[in-house]
Amino acid sequence: MSAQGGFGGRILILYFSGAGATKKVAELIHARLSLTCAADIFPIESGGFDISDYDALAVGTPVYHAAPPRLLTRYIEGIRPPAKATPALIFNTKGLCALNTNRILAGQLRGKNIITIADASYRSPASDGALLAPGVKRFFEFERGLSRKVAEDCAAFVGLLEAGGWRGYIPRFCFGGVVNAPNKLAGRLIRLRIHLHRERCAKCGLCVANCPSGALGRDSSGWPVPAKSKCANCYRCIHKCPGLALSLSRRRPPARVLRY
Repeated sequence: MSAQGGFGGRILILYFSGAGATKKVAELIHARLSLTCAADIFPIESGGFDISDYDALAVGTPVYHAAPPRLLTRYIEGIRPPAKATPALIFNTKGLCALNTNRILAGQLRGKNIITIADASYRSPASDGALLAPGVKRFFEFERGLSRKVAEDCAAFVGLLEAGGWRGYIPRFCFGGVVNAPNKLAGRLIRLRIHLHRERCAKCGLCVANCPSGALGRDSSGWPVPAKSKCANCYRCIHKCPGLALSLSRRRPPARVLRY
């Protein structure tokens, strides 16, 4: 236990982030938990850690069409379940609405002996909305009082861990998910093409190096070549390109991007 008190075990903050909103919230959670606990933070792409080494988890996901992204669900499928049931705080970052995102995530984690004892949702910038509707201010902003809400959620989570005897749960089903089912299915099936604006491209290779799904390669001249079939719709390549050389529009580069 730390000198300031708090949960005596180790906590792992594990997350997937596309353009960076989920990463920012995960970092806020890590900073808050680190005040009283031993806490580490890793994106799912990094490796270098073993879930079984930790006594509790915080698992973060963006919301893609009211569900966790395929990259995260596939990662969880490959997790080796810890020998003992591990309590978890799960959280999502949503542009508009999360619907059953946390329910889906909690159900999948339960199958890996990771038990949800707290969950949260934070309104955040939207990686797709910012590109498709750049004039909508909400798609570029975090909710007001984000740091305060994160602090309250972390305190509640640590309180449950300290008290012991916690009971897991699956978040309630949101019936709005039924209405959203066609949109969710379309999001799973449709991959928007990413276009290159060569006059803006410096061939720096950041898009290729940072793509979490390996959906970008290079041609013989060094130009990045998106592979639509592999794209996970996170749009990290567009938002992270220093020259704004990638876009969802064939005719023009993005008007605004997210920088985190």
